[in-house]
Amino acid sequence: MGKHPHNALTFMPPASATPHTFFIALCTIAVTLTLSLGACSHPTSLPRPRRLEVTSRTLKNIDELDTPSTPTNGGAFVSTGLKNNILTVASSTSRQDAPRWAIDISLADSPLNSISWPNYSDHDLTGRLMSTAVGALVVSPNGNYVSILIQAYQKHGDESQPADQSSTVELASQQRGYVVVLDARTGKTVLTREFSGFILAQALTNDHLAVETARAYFPAGEGKGTITAFPLDGTSSPTTAPTDQWLVGAGQDSLLLSPQPVHHKMCSDPCGPFALTRISTGGQKLGTITHADRVYRGGWVERYKEPAPDGEDGEASAQAAREVVDVDTGAATDLNGDQAEETGLSTGPGLLVTRRTDPDKQSSPSVPVAWLSADDDGHPHTENLEQFTSK
Repeated sequence: MGKHPHNALTFMPPASATPHTFFIALCTIAVTLTLSLGACSHPTSLPRPRRLEVTSRTLKNIDELDTPSTPTNGGAFVSTGLKNNILTVASSTSRQDAPRWAIDISLADSPLNSISWPNYSDHDLTGRLMSTAVGALVVSPNGNYVSILIQAYQKHGDESQPADQSSTVELASQQRGYVVVLDARTGKTVLTREFSGFILAQALTNDHLAVETARAYFPAGEGKGTITAFPLDGTSSPTTAPTDQWLVGAGQDSLLLSPQPVHHKMCSDPCGPFALTRISTGGQKLGTITHADRVYRGGWVERYKEPAPDGEDGEASAQAAREVVDVDTGAATDLNGDQAEETGLSTGPGLLVTRRTDPDKQSSPSVPVAWLSADDDGHPHTENLEQFTSK
C-alpha cells in the first residue's frame, strides 16, 4: 500500500529517549488554564484553584484559528487558536465566514501560569496534543460534542531541566487539570471536571467523556493510571477503573486501550503491529483487536489482516493486506492497496479511502473511491464522491 499516511497515530518513544526526556514531552501537553470547578480529587496540599474566564466573542472569520481543528455534526468544524494568552474556540462552516459561535478562555489572575497550545513550534513535542483521537481537542463519533483537555501547573524554578523520575509522584500531586465538554452546535458547556495528577489522555464516545489520569507520566507501575468515565447527560455517577495501559481512542460506545501511547508522526514505518483492548465506559473488557497499526478518531482501527511481516522489513509490511475495522460494529473494509485518511463529513468525523491512479508510481495522484461515517454502522459509501474532489 506504500508509505503510511502522514496522520498515523501510533507512538513508540525513540530508542534514545530517556524517562527524563519523555517526561518533558508529556509535560509539554499541559495547557496551563485553571477554573473554579468541583474537583474529582482535591488534595489539601494543592494550591487554591485559580479562576478561569470563559466569555462569548464576535469574530468576522476564523483565519487565525487552525491548531487543532475537528469536524462536527452539521458540516461545521471547531477550531482553536492561542494569542496573547487567550485561547479562542469557534465553530464555522467556512474559514471566510463569521463563525456560528465563538468563545475566549483566559486566566483571570495567574501571573505564574500561562496557556500552552499546539502550534508546531515546541521542539516537536506537540504531537500528543495534536492527536485527533485523544489529544487536546476531540470530537464524539456522532459529531455532537467536542472536548478540550486542560492541565494547569505552577512553574517551579528552571523548567528547562528534566525532572527526576523519583519526584514525579510529588510533582503529580501538584498538578491540576480540567476537561471541558461543549455542545458542538451551540458552544454551550455540557460538562466540566477538575482532576489532580497528570492527564494522559481524553476521549469521547457518543454519550460519555473518558479521562485517563496518573500519578506519573505513564499509567503502569508507579503511575497507577485510572480511567474515569462521565455520562454527558448527568443522569448517573461517573465510573473509575484502574489501568496500566494507555487510553488511545473511542468508538460510539466503547474505549480503546493500548500497551503503548498513540502519537502523531513519531514512529517508524510501519508503526505496529500491536494489540488493542476494547472496554466499555464502565471498565468491562469487551474484546481484543489484534495486529493493529493505527487508530483513527471516530472509532476505527487500521490493522493487518494477518500477522504482519518482520517489523524491520518496511516494504513487505507496506504491501501486507490491511483492513479498516469499526470498533463497535466490527464492520471491516478491505483496503486492497488503498489508503485511509481522516476527513470531515456533514455528520462529523469520517474516513476517506483513496487509490492511486497508477498503483506502481508513488507520485501518482490519488482519487477517492469510498468513505465511511462514524455516525452509522461502519459500512463503506461510494455515493457522492464528488464532495471530496470539489474541496
